[in-house]
Amino acid sequence: MQIEIPKTCPCCSAGLELVNDQLFCRNTACSAQVNKKIEHFCKALGLKGFGSRTVEKLALEDITDLFALDFDTLAVELGSEKVAQKLLDEIDRAAYADLATVLASFSIPLVGTTASKKIAAVVESVDDITVETCKKAGLGEKVTSNLLNFIEVDLPSIRAFLPFSFTSDKQNIVVQSAGNVCITGKLKTFKNKAEATAALVAAGYSVVESVTKTTNYLVDEGDSSSAKRTKAESLGIPIVDNIQTFLEENIND
Repeated sequence: MQIEIPKTCPCCSAGLELVNDQLFCRNTACSAQVNKKIEHFCKALGLKGFGSRTVEKLALEDITDLFALDFDTLAVELGSEKVAQKLLDEIDRAAYADLATVLASFSIPLVGTTASKKIAAVVESVDDITVETCKKAGLGEKVTSNLLNFIEVDLPSIRAFLPFSFTSDKQNIVVQSAGNVCITGKLKTFKNKAEATAALVAAGYSVVESVTKTTNYLVDEGDSSSAKRTKAESLGIPIVDNIQTFLEENIND
């Protein structure tokens, strides 16, 4: 029986794009995508109570809508005055988030916790982020491009509706590796190991040559039977079969 590939998003009915055997909805207004971004935004800021069900009930159109919520609306939508007040308290607490935390909350492609801490460690505020300061922070070209595009194109339209100071606390920022990654076998999502390594390093990972107990992931896109894979499996190390998908799923953790 032949399986027909879906052509439209089941959530917003927009056309789907096939990339590397995966389907993507490119409609930025898709409610499923908006809800996930809001969930991530709240999680990155450490705001409690904004799980998937709550976010879905609130039917927000953008992260800025969070800061326009009032007690009566929340109480009606969630059916509890107590819960409404708790959520408002959490929202008020978000205003004290520093630059590294705020940048990591925006779901900027390839700009997760590690990259955000790196740039916040060398600037005083978001207005100081330039190509030069990104180089000083050790960010790769793609990460820099994505970050600057967000700051120049997306941020101006929402900044006035957000409570953040967009300033950094450089003395308290500690940059840590997102994990150790070993690569084995032929690659499918990158032309060569050098490009794959650059992408992983830009995302904050350390690329190592051998599999040891300190290795967090093994990249094996070709499902090989190499000694590295055998050792990784014996140590219970997760196997990554698609680097791009791995980065998309983990970059904002």
